[in-house]
Amino acid sequence: MKPGKCLRIYLTESDRIDGRPALEAVLDLCRQAGLSGVTVTRAIEGLGSHGVHSASFLSLSNKLPLLVEAVDQPETIDMAIETMRPHLGNRLLATWPVEIMRTGEPNA
Repeated sequence: MKPGKCLRIYLTESDRIDGRPALEAVLDLCRQAGLSGVTVTRAIEGLGSHGVHSASFLSLSNKLPLLVEAVDQPETIDMAIETMRPHLGNRLLATWPVEIMRTGEPNA
């Protein structure tokens, strides 16, 4: 296993960055920063500083939470954060150390 770092960016479906949908903008910024893989997860409910955002049968919210997550080498994640920081405004980011392993590779 190799040391790595995980980056998670918290967005909502209605967020905008630089005049574009935030998800589209963040994925472009991740690509520009050289991140090798990024996953987006749509949540069904979230609680944050702006209240509860929920998907229910009664109302379909366009403010559902989105999690953008990348795992890469620590230096690559740090450079990606610096690249994205001027564009992200007051959004929440989280990072933590991980061990990277690809199954099927020697010494995995």
